[in-house]
Amino acid sequence: MRSQISISIVILLISSVAFGQDIKVRGSFMADSVKIGEQIPFSLTASYPKNLTVIFPDSTYSVSPFEFQKKKFFTTQTTDGLSYDSVVYLLATFEIDSVQQLKLPVYVVNKIDCTAVFSNLDDVILNQLVRNIPDSVAAQDLPLKTNTNYLNVKWLFNYPVALIISGGLLVLAIVGFLIFGKRVRKYFLLRKLNRNHQNFITKFSETISGLHSEFSTIKVEAALVLWKNYMENLVQTPFSKLTSKEIIRLDQNEQLGSALHSIDRAVYGGINSSSEQSLESLRLYCEQQFRIKLEETKNG
Repeated sequence: MRSQISISIVILLISSVAFGQDIKVRGSFMADSVKIGEQIPFSLTASYPKNLTVIFPDSTYSVSPFEFQKKKFFTTQTTDGLSYDSVVYLLATFEIDSVQQLKLPVYVVNKIDCTAVFSNLDDVILNQLVRNIPDSVAAQDLPLKTNTNYLNVKWLFNYPVALIISGGLLVLAIVGFLIFGKRVRKYFLLRKLNRNHQNFITKFSETISGLHSEFSTIKVEAALVLWKNYMENLVQTPFSKLTSKEIIRLDQNEQLGSALHSIDRAVYGGINSSSEQSLESLRLYCEQQFRIKLEETKNG
């Protein structure tokens, strides 16, 4: 049993050596120096037989003393049986060592596991902005480098919180509509009724006042049209399309019938016997119908 284990270890060692001979891995910083927190590109290249499968480190691999920022892959190129891959890693350091080193592996996939083949060790010089500060110097006396240039920081929108708030507002709006929707609709209906009625009364009264100074069949007819249009909107009946006889048959109101007959004589016959009084009767009829509609809306 021990001999079998020893043979397996020897085979793995031989495979690793073989891979190391067939695969050439090179790593290098693409700048000579770096500042703390500044990004520096590190190039990792591998040349290997095209029949092998090679994997490069991802963001989970420790690149200490550096911190991984992002990476960029380049398309594999194959020539004369050799494949060539390269990746550029963007790294940042927050360590204060004057010289910082790094080497990275590539992994050769085989039937048993993955074999790591490391690159050469490359170093980069840390460009320090603060130099040789004695321990005795107080914090307020440190020679700080000031920079008053505006730094544009990206604003991150918190979508989960926004969705939660929007959902909550939507639920509150639905609940509020179910509870207060009827009252709100009733309020606006009553407001509309009162506004329309006041507008009608104002215009109708102006027309009647105009007849005091001078009688005109045109003014009487305009007042009748204004009354019909208002009544049509108030009681949802097509008054504007009905004749005076049809309106009288519809309502069976003697005072309304007498007023309409008088207005017809003034419009079609030019007889000004009691036009102003008849128009006033129409106004009083509107007032009655408005009160009835108002109570229906309040109690509806």
